[in-house]
Amino acid sequence: MVEVYSGINVNDLKNLLKNEIKEITLKDLYDLSLFFNEEKAYLPPEYKKKYTESVLNVTINRFTLLKNDNNLYEGILKDDDVKIINKLLQSNDNIITHILNIIVIYTTYLLKEPIHMPGTKFPGQVSISYDGMSYYCPVKKYHVNDKKSLCNICIAKSTKEGHYVKN
Repeated sequence: MVEVYSGINVNDLKNLLKNEIKEITLKDLYDLSLFFNEEKAYLPPEYKKKYTESVLNVTINRFTLLKNDNNLYEGILKDDDVKIINKLLQSNDNIITHILNIIVIYTTYLLKEPIHMPGTKFPGQVSISYDGMSYYCPVKKYHVNDKKSLCNICIAKSTKEGHYVKN
């Protein structure tokens, strides 16, 4: 099991994540695509195609970005962040969950972006917005306390009055 220690530099985290994805195969990425296609069964029909394409494209793009990332990042991880990251990196027999967790860690702690990209459509034709300083999510408030949800680590804030975006 890969483990991150308190006080780790975010560049060391990036290198650790890059090492983790070296083991991911094209078949694993294909299985990830199948996973998203199966997940869309639970969405309202009018959102299935766009949402699935958006999430899958973002995931694959972030995977590729991480694989080729030579940027230098500033910062040291806090103890609370280390606990979250270690929980996400725990040994897992499910490669899809492992891939997604790596992408979530990369997105949250290095890219400092929300897990879902701005413009990702949610039921009600609402989407994540950015006001130049912060990201806002219209559905976070409904999932932040769900133990299976990653909303609690996402940098997007719950949508507030005046930040609600309806497309």
